[in-house]
Amino acid sequence: MTTKSLYQKLLLKLQRRFFYYLNLAIKKPDYIFMFCFTRIHLIRYFVQFLFKEKTIIKYEGNSVFADIEVNHIVDTLKQEGIYLGLNLPEYLLKEIIDCSKNITYFGNANLQFSFSLTDKQKAEKKHGKDFITGYNFDISSLCPAVKKLENDPKLWSIATKYFEKKPTNVISKIWWTFPQKKEVEERVKGFFCFHYDLEDYWCLKFMFYLTNVDLHSGPHVCVKSSHKRKKLSHQFSLLRETDDNDIISYYGSENVITICEQAGVGFVEDPFCFHKGTIPIQRNRLILEVKFTLHNYETIP
Repeated sequence: MTTKSLYQKLLLKLQRRFFYYLNLAIKKPDYIFMFCFTRIHLIRYFVQFLFKEKTIIKYEGNSVFADIEVNHIVDTLKQEGIYLGLNLPEYLLKEIIDCSKNITYFGNANLQFSFSLTDKQKAEKKHGKDFITGYNFDISSLCPAVKKLENDPKLWSIATKYFEKKPTNVISKIWWTFPQKKEVEERVKGFFCFHYDLEDYWCLKFMFYLTNVDLHSGPHVCVKSSHKRKKLSHQFSLLRETDDNDIISYYGSENVITICEQAGVGFVEDPFCFHKGTIPIQRNRLILEVKFTLHNYETIP
């Protein structure tokens, strides 16, 4: 990645998002402050220290994840930024998949491009767009199984112990990623190259595959431990994206995890880790995300 290409990428992003960020700066200055400075390790740790609570809340009730051990997961997250090994019960998986067949999605996360699975091609033709993704941002109100996950005491315990403060369940969303015959638009390429998210000072995403995912069907890729040892150029760059060679040369190929699993298998990730989606080659991929943060800035997506 050359200096010139970085400049070009930054310029394109500013052109696309300038008015969006200007509007947020006026309406939500606390969000803009977080977005600008939470990429810096020292500031993240300082905020955690300020918000840290001495007493950790205990959550009662039965969890659908009977076999997982909360403290082990939290310790793994602190070290590696990702934990693999969450499994949805079969009945919950079936209920979510059944629900996913009959809801409205938004093409490429754009609220103007609504479609159902049965009329996707018709909607693409109408809007003159190929839908790389199809999102639903209201799945918990449509599917009791997702609401059950949002309220699961072990998920809340993991987030609370990781943040060392009671979290907020911000949003749950479900989305498809579709195979593409043409090169994707520049504006969405960032999702498919290594990047990190700046959604709050602390954030956890519980993600569950709802379709079988192999190397040809859009696996998620995460870089272990990159949430706590970013090099300075990654912390102070105005761009959060970088290329594969940069990632491998600094973090090592052994820390780059490509997650291929069966439907129902999930993981939890600190999205401050470098990660990326991949575009399916053969089959559509469906995934569910349940997100916890310290604050709710009420920004979608």
